[in-house]
Amino acid sequence: MAQGHGFVTKAREDGWAQVVTERKDACENCGASHCCVSFGTKSEMLVMASNKAGAKEGDYVSLILRSGILLKAAAVMYLIPVIGLVLGAAMGSGLNTGLPISETMSVIVFGFAGLFLGFIITALVSKWMSGNSNLTPVISHVINQGVQDTHEVSAIDPVCKMTVNLAEKPESFSYKNKDYYFCSQNCRESFIKDPEKYL
Repeated sequence: MAQGHGFVTKAREDGWAQVVTERKDACENCGASHCCVSFGTKSEMLVMASNKAGAKEGDYVSLILRSGILLKAAAVMYLIPVIGLVLGAAMGSGLNTGLPISETMSVIVFGFAGLFLGFIITALVSKWMSGNSNLTPVISHVINQGVQDTHEVSAIDPVCKMTVNLAEKPESFSYKNKDYYFCSQNCRESFIKDPEKYL
């Protein structure tokens, strides 16, 4: 079971909270930690957690995640499309005699059909998993109440959704009387071209 700590940036009424957490704390004991590195080099990340402890905005909290279950679920998610591809190709090889196409073309067509069906099944399983509390981080308890106003130290880049440290004076842009902060000049330029796309 992986444990981590972070600050609540937003507490929602539906029992969920947005938490900024240190990547090294949250991932240190997680079996799937090597999968997360590619998402960025920032030391912080934003997670949605089940707010079982009733934490409020600004609270410093402890998070838990059953990493073994998460790793198994991720493996299943990757395997479903591959299995669909293999089964589709096998069916194409066996059913080509009744079709007016070559065996190679039949294998390709059925393989892609199986892959597409695998992605549909994966999307359905993913939707089910998002509602499964065993596969989401949970705020186990509040360590300190209201110790930090997280809005003053971090913001979320509206383009890439990464956490931006405001102390580092990141790229910014004001739109409709609200300031938005960005991890890079590229994200800022993308936002300026079409702000509503990212809001």
